[in-house]
Amino acid sequence: RIPKSHMSRKNKINTMGKIFQGKSTYSSDQIATFENGKIYSGKSTYSSDQVGTMDGNKIYSGKSTYSSDQVGTIDGNKVYKGKSTYSSDQVATIEGGKVYRGKSTYSSDQIATVEGGGATAAAAAAYLLLL
Repeated sequence: RIPKSHMSRKNKINTMGKIFQGKSTYSSDQIATFENGKIYSGKSTYSSDQVGTMDGNKIYSGKSTYSSDQVGTIDGNKVYKGKSTYSSDQVATIEGGKVYRGKSTYSSDQIATVEGGGATAAAAAAYLLLL
């Protein structure tokens, strides 16, 4: 779960950060930006570049928060596809500002690096789920 200190009254996530490809933190490798529950493509925070929304532990496609647009669920440090929290539906693991493929935490399975805290790591996983 995302800490309550990172949540607003409407369950939106109050944090911002950058999401990078693989193990990089180079500006040229930034693949997404996360700000206040919204996930943007690249370095942008323009509304037209919003690719996803996080509301509580739910991940939605685009600007929507409709149940039918839910593409993922976060439970602790695990990210699942759709509304599931079944082990077989786990698509990513979040640990220490790093996002790993599936259930792995091996260095070779790292798919993203984040700057900005736990909620941003969740957003990174969400972004990758939206691809």
